[in-house]
Amino acid sequence: MYQARGQGIKSDPLCSAIFAPFGVNLAYRDTSLPGHLKNGHDKIPSDIADVVRECDPEAAVRSFERLVMPMIKDSMRAPLLQAVLVVLDEDKTIDTDSPLSWLRGYTKSAVLSASSIDLTYLLTSLVRFAILETDNNECADGVREIPDKYVSSFPKSAAPIELDEPGVIIKWPDGELNTAATRKYISDAEIRNDVDALKRMLCKYKKPDQLPVPPVVDKTEMVYVEALYAAYASAEDVPKYTRRDVDRNHRYKKDFTYQRKCYYATETIRRSLQDALLPIEYKEFDEMREEVKEGISPVLIPPYNNGYKRLTAVTSQAALVPITRSQIALLPGWIGAAEKVGMCHMLANKKEIQWVDEDDGTV
Repeated sequence: MYQARGQGIKSDPLCSAIFAPFGVNLAYRDTSLPGHLKNGHDKIPSDIADVVRECDPEAAVRSFERLVMPMIKDSMRAPLLQAVLVVLDEDKTIDTDSPLSWLRGYTKSAVLSASSIDLTYLLTSLVRFAILETDNNECADGVREIPDKYVSSFPKSAAPIELDEPGVIIKWPDGELNTAATRKYISDAEIRNDVDALKRMLCKYKKPDQLPVPPVVDKTEMVYVEALYAAYASAEDVPKYTRRDVDRNHRYKKDFTYQRKCYYATETIRRSLQDALLPIEYKEFDEMREEVKEGISPVLIPPYNNGYKRLTAVTSQAALVPITRSQIALLPGWIGAAEKVGMCHMLANKKEIQWVDEDDGTV
């Protein structure tokens, strides 16, 4: 790294910058320490090793990119990488399966077989490895064996090697790396391309046409419909409500029509997932039901004056519940307020919730 530094960058500031990402400040040390560390004269002080061992990996890599990478000439990055890989390959004291970093699978063999490497992450990892896993004194002879022009002896243009946009990703054209030593950073352009590809894929699955609401209540609806009748009866303080009673009450008739429409909106989704060969497993419908159930629980549990008030409070809450765990939410336009309200009636059909509670009327 000293050989690859930019013009005007001295050894001491480079050494200080290399340690800084790990939380080590050499400014308060003996001024001879950087030089002694570089030539293998001194061991790494134990207190420095302790700080490096406890550092945050992500923060260290980010700081290394900010503090150290600008000190390396752009034209020397590919030669530096080649030189580092040769040194790593020839160092028989490091086993091929030795982990070189925090990243699982980032072993010596994985690095040497990589077809693309994040130079920042590799250098950060090797510095940390050198501090914690090697005896600096024992490296003195090896350092002396490396010629002063060692890095520059590797081709600067190194065509087929190329540098990516940030100037830190170095790639070969012979295929993508399929080990854990792959690139650690994803460019904004790659993220945009992936998002656009995902949108194109999901747009193929348009929201199905909603099932019509039959004028006569189907037998599969009877559990949640009876729960609605009980809520209306609770509000009117009568023992029982029927469909005829609902039709006579303008407010309940409108509500009943709305609730059934929401039920069929959700039933449309359920049947579509069940019948179509979509890349989303049917269990995602169950996941959505659990999300709605969790979201409405704080509103469902408290006592109310009557069941109808609980019904209106809970369904209003359901319409606002964000669906984040279920992959159904990824399908554009599939899940709206009606589908989430309808899920309440799916829960009522399974007798997991009810609108009338024995504690009602106590508030």
